[in-house]
Amino acid sequence: MTKFSSINNEAWLAALVESSNDAIISKTLDGIVTSWNASAERTFGYTADEMIGQSILKIIPLERYDEEELILGCIRRGERLDHFETRRRRKDGTLIDIALTVSPIKDEAGNILGVSKIARDITEERRGRETQRLLMREVNHRSKNLLAVVEAMVRRSVTRTPPAEFARRVSARIAALSRTQDLIVRGDWLGVDLNELVLAHAAIVPPPIQARYSIAGPRLRISPNAAQALGLALHELFEGSALRLRDVAGGEVVVTWVGDQADQSLQFSWSEALHSDKDELDDFARDVLSKVSPLSLNGVATLAITDAGWQWSVSTTSDVAFGPQIVDPLGSQGR
Repeated sequence: MTKFSSINNEAWLAALVESSNDAIISKTLDGIVTSWNASAERTFGYTADEMIGQSILKIIPLERYDEEELILGCIRRGERLDHFETRRRRKDGTLIDIALTVSPIKDEAGNILGVSKIARDITEERRGRETQRLLMREVNHRSKNLLAVVEAMVRRSVTRTPPAEFARRVSARIAALSRTQDLIVRGDWLGVDLNELVLAHAAIVPPPIQARYSIAGPRLRISPNAAQALGLALHELFEGSALRLRDVAGGEVVVTWVGDQADQSLQFSWSEALHSDKDELDDFARDVLSKVSPLSLNGVATLAITDAGWQWSVSTTSDVAFGPQIVDPLGSQGR
């Protein structure tokens, strides 16, 4: 190789190191930094002037000093470390997750002269993996929960229900679960806007009688578990009331809620004035309204079947009922 080509190769290699998106650092076998590329400056916040001649321990948290001894020990034995995940400290004091590839630097005779280290910031990647793990655990938990709900739904719906009506009720209830689940997923498993939940289940009401419903309440975000239970209750209420309203000339249903996200208080009310003789509840509907909903909200519920129709309310002051707060700059109310 000519001297000219050697110089060109060295310049090419230096440019490659300097333009790399990964932090590339070289150091002595004693851990003293001898080179520090531009990406290392961006990753750790120190300039080359601040790091060259300094100990690499400058960017290593105190509790991880022993890692440096292990790394240098591997290098002295001529070994290479691939994708070693650890944490390092930036100049501003923040900790970042990084993946290291560490190799020995050798001369032509094979003698180890120093250490080459490539560091890649994996903070966002690791955060993404952790989020994915949390979501998978949540999906697993929620899938088991949904299966338990379906099992209870089938078991309690079959009681004193003719076969054809049983099939219709179970199908409608599974569809209601699906509507709520769509909102939960759309909310990234963090919570559901109560107004959206109510309107989603109100959609099963036939258009000719929709005007006989009054729905109003502030925007509140409730937890996924609370949304699932309230969604089931709303389905029973909207489906039952729609059947009763269809058979009477007048009548109305008033659906209201009041609450405060900050105080974690909620009172939800359903009141019918329609004077229908169709007032039967099967075991599943009664369980949902009287037991499941208040239990999921860690609250209390009242249910009364009167001459005017169904009267139901549930209230809570528990944080288990709420998801993260949402901002409603217009102060919008329900439909």
